[in-house]
Amino acid sequence: MKMVGRLKMSNKKKNPQALIFDVFGTVVDWRTSIKNGLKKLMPITLNEKELESFAAEWRKGYTEFIKDFNLGKKNWKQIDDVHFSKLIEILKKRNYLKLLEDSQIKEINLLWHKLDPWPDTVEGLDLLKNKFSIGTLSNGNFSLLLNMSKYSKLNWDFIFSGDIFKKYKTNPLVYKEACDYLDLDANDVALVAAHENDLLAAKKIGLQTFYVERENEFEEYKKPSSLSEFDITAKSFIDLNSKL
Repeated sequence: MKMVGRLKMSNKKKNPQALIFDVFGTVVDWRTSIKNGLKKLMPITLNEKELESFAAEWRKGYTEFIKDFNLGKKNWKQIDDVHFSKLIEILKKRNYLKLLEDSQIKEINLLWHKLDPWPDTVEGLDLLKNKFSIGTLSNGNFSLLLNMSKYSKLNWDFIFSGDIFKKYKTNPLVYKEACDYLDLDANDVALVAAHENDLLAAKKIGLQTFYVERENEFEEYKKPSSLSEFDITAKSFIDLNSKL
C-alpha cells in the first residue's frame, strides 16, 4: 500500500537512496546516433547538413508533441508512435517516402531503440550502481528503453517510462509517482539530467537535482541559468560519482 505524505520536503541534504535518470541527451547521444543510423539505412546519400536537419526535425516532433500533450492539446500516444508519425511527415516533405518499403521505414523508426551512450555513460552508471539504486525516468516507452538498455549495456535496476504513468515530464505527477513506486521520500531521490527544465520541475517536488553537462546534446549549447539551484553539477557520470 502506498503511504500518505511520502513527498515531505526536507532542508537537510544527504546522499539519496536512488538516482533516476533522464535518458535522451543525458545518458545517450541521440543526435550522433540518429545521423549515423540514417547514413546506413537511407537509400540515398545525405550530406552532413541534411543529416543534421533530419535528426533535429525528427527530435523536434517529439518535443512539440510532449509540450502539446502537457497542455491538453494532444491525446495520449506512446513515443514510438510519435516518432513514427513525425518520420512519415519528414519523409513525405523531403520526397523520400517513395524510395522506401514499409519494412525499411519501420527499421528507421527503431533507430531510437539503438542510441549509443556517451563515452562516460556505461562506466559511470556502473560506478553509481555500486552506491545507489539507479533507473530511468524517461518519456520514452518501456520497450524502447528496454531495447536501448540491452543495446547500449545500460545496467538499470528499474525502468520508469512514459507509458507506465500515461503522463510525460515535466508534469509534476511523473516525479511524484516515481518516488511512490520506489517507496521513498522525494528528498531521498535525485534526478540526474542535462536539461534545466526537467531538473527545475523535479526540484519543485522536492527531489535532489544533479546536473550533468552534455554540450553536444544541443545545436547551440548555453550553460543553464539556474546552475546554482541544483545540488550537484558535474562534467560526466564519472565526475558525478566522485562528488557523491
